[in-house]
Amino acid sequence: MSAAPSRNAPCPCGSGKRYKDCHGALSSFAGPAVSTDVAAPQPPPSQVQDALLEARTAMSSGDMASAERHWRLALASDADDAEANFHIGNLHREHEDAPAAVACYERALGRAPGNASVLNNLGLALELAGERDRALGCYREVLAADGAQADALGNVANALFERNDLAQSAEAYAKLVAIRPALPAAVWVRRALVLQRMGQLAEAEGSLREAARAQPDDPRILANLGSICIEQGKHGDADEPLARVRELEPHNAYALSMLAHARAQRCAWSGIDELFDDIARLLDAPAVDGVAVAPMPLLAMPLAPLLLRKAAERWSRALALSAGATSRAMLPTADGDGRLRVAFVSSDFREHAVAVVISEMLERLDRDRLEVFAYGLLPADTGPAGRRIAAAVEHFADVSALPADAIARRMREDGIAVAFDLNGYTRNARPEVFALRPAPLQINSIGYPGTLGAPWYDYIHIDRFVAPEGSKHLYSERYLRMPHSYYASDTTRAPSGPPPSRAQCGLPEAAFVYCSFNNTFKILPAVFAAWMRILAPTPNAVLWLLDTSAEARANLGKEAQRRGVAPHRLIFAPRVDIASHMARHAAADLFLDTAPYGAHTTCNDALLAGLPVLTCVGESFASRVAGSQLHALGLPELVTRRIDDYEALAVALATTPGRLAKLRSRVAANRHDHALFDMEAYARALEDRVIEAWQRHLAEHRNKSHDSDHA
Repeated sequence: MSAAPSRNAPCPCGSGKRYKDCHGALSSFAGPAVSTDVAAPQPPPSQVQDALLEARTAMSSGDMASAERHWRLALASDADDAEANFHIGNLHREHEDAPAAVACYERALGRAPGNASVLNNLGLALELAGERDRALGCYREVLAADGAQADALGNVANALFERNDLAQSAEAYAKLVAIRPALPAAVWVRRALVLQRMGQLAEAEGSLREAARAQPDDPRILANLGSICIEQGKHGDADEPLARVRELEPHNAYALSMLAHARAQRCAWSGIDELFDDIARLLDAPAVDGVAVAPMPLLAMPLAPLLLRKAAERWSRALALSAGATSRAMLPTADGDGRLRVAFVSSDFREHAVAVVISEMLERLDRDRLEVFAYGLLPADTGPAGRRIAAAVEHFADVSALPADAIARRMREDGIAVAFDLNGYTRNARPEVFALRPAPLQINSIGYPGTLGAPWYDYIHIDRFVAPEGSKHLYSERYLRMPHSYYASDTTRAPSGPPPSRAQCGLPEAAFVYCSFNNTFKILPAVFAAWMRILAPTPNAVLWLLDTSAEARANLGKEAQRRGVAPHRLIFAPRVDIASHMARHAAADLFLDTAPYGAHTTCNDALLAGLPVLTCVGESFASRVAGSQLHALGLPELVTRRIDDYEALAVALATTPGRLAKLRSRVAANRHDHALFDMEAYARALEDRVIEAWQRHLAEHRNKSHDSDHA
């Protein structure tokens, strides 16, 4: 659950536009209101009455200039006239002159106390002025007199959403839908945003479908609909609305990237290369209509790393428009015991890949050097993973119900010196918290394999392999460079006990088993074609993949057939618990990595389970993580740089059993004496680098203060 955005923040619908230019612009459920509802209780002087009559006539014919002129004539004779003040207030509000609008509405209320139209529009003007509590009071005053007043219900729902009071907002929308089912599309969209934030995704989708029925060719609504389908894993359902956006707005890079991502999830590759080309061209050009592209799906596309940085920077600039964003926090007061206060912030303190790799590292951090905090962005997980994270740190806080500014304030009050963002731009992230600078030093770490392109991230957590010499131009952050692989590991999850048989895994006993347990969106046509070329000269080999959906399974079978490989040679592994997943690696012979988004936790799983991993690295961070881990385990020969070398080595290892056996022995032995799985050394190295970064920050702060003193 996350806070509603400010009006200048990126719209939570994912369009990449500012909230006020997207769905925030649709927030005024109350229309211009009917002037006859705000007539003064006493007949006005004849000249005022005449002016109002002329204004009504002009307004009905659409001559707003004449209407305004007559309203102002009425006010010249009677400055407190309710009807004229109401309409002039509306004009001020349309021009975003909130103080003038508020003054007019308040004068109107002097003559027409309790008038629903005036109170509604006063509330809208107060919202424009940033006085949200007073605005909500106006709407509630209307509803106290008439609980079925639709305008007030809509405005209350909007106001509660912006206060992050999602349950009451949803309740107000439910009442509104009950009394007025034929709502404008904008209201259905706003209701969908509330339901989405509450995790009621199916209901949110239903609301968006109502909006689409009202406005079937609105690109924003269709993009929202496609996005909510993707969020539910209904990737096939996302295709139609997103493809329609492509027809309506071929320059909409956001919609194109989501369409490509949805098709990659299904391994539905028809036209996907053209989509990738269009996305690259749009990313390389100036932004059109302010639309930014969600950076995370781009990591799995064949895009130049500089384009990934450009997309991240564009996304962060939209975030930077949020009111209150700052470049530097105040230095926290030093704790009495002298320890550095460090925080880890994530939505993934649960059964998630990030929790899998960081748990042991957190447990091994030296509490004599660091005081460790964790802030959970989703409701606290009460399962084993969540309990373990909470026990691993000194201070755990569930901040899921708090808006961004309250989370940032809480972290400042806790005196956090260094904050690790373990989400970046992934699902359920709250990057707006970091834009508010809750800590003087902020680090992009582990959860997002690439630059975040934002000035409020000081460092990126890397190593020399994922970010080699000459790559600094690809990152907006400084390097917090680990001596070996930056990727942490939980060695306690290593398999124990007898492994399952091949028969239990649904595998042929005598086959050579290649496997790749990466998510299907990482399997692109080029890497799949390489796999098929690997299978061709090894007729006794099979490829063991993660079963993500029936559609992906069927599509991959068709693609194999098209490339001359029998579909039955693709075997799909169901999702199982971590212990069972770790144990079944023993049934495979060689893990084949994907490109350009390679294996991260899945590579770590395989190597910890004793299974060799073959990777082909590229230039992007996401393509180099498996290579980083292999170097840290002392197996650099499994890191290739060209796809034909990758294919040749995969075939050679399948056809020379002795060579592969030696590699497996080295994986098993090196797990105990190489850096990749030495979490004690990892924890010490991370502490050293964090403390060094903090000392550097203090020195820079002192130097800046000294320069200011002598300016």
